[in-house]
Amino acid sequence: MTKILVVSDIHYPDRISTIPDIKDFVKDANAIFALGDFTSLEVLDYLNSFKKIVYAVHGNMDELLLKEHLREKISLSIEGVSFALAHGNGGPKGIEERIVSLFDKKFDAYVFGHTHQPMNKYVDETFFFNPGSLAVSTSSLGYIYVEGRNVWGDILYL
Repeated sequence: MTKILVVSDIHYPDRISTIPDIKDFVKDANAIFALGDFTSLEVLDYLNSFKKIVYAVHGNMDELLLKEHLREKISLSIEGVSFALAHGNGGPKGIEERIVSLFDKKFDAYVFGHTHQPMNKYVDETFFFNPGSLAVSTSSLGYIYVEGRNVWGDILYL
């Protein structure tokens, strides 16, 4: 089984004064999905310091250096499950359709951020996951699990 830590919308230092300590959440993860709006390169450096594979995309609020260093979207496959990663745009209503429209083909799972609202659901046979934000009063992150061709997630409120 593969366990992936998923974080988004950390917004350091524009909305929070310290980078959240997530070392306990990273320990048993095989990889990290980081979905943008870190706002500073320091956050990406922090995530990379755990020596895990980090799949990161930039968000709309990220500094120019991050936007130059990271892509807007990534696609990958883990244990035969196809993933599409992007930050997202617009309001919460219709976010799933907007995320899907960023990609040229259909994926098993779409993982995104932007709305600061956690999402962990299937629509038909497609998995949609948003870990929420680490920069709000109800801060959250998530895990995605992949085993065989099965994929599911958990949201953790901190």
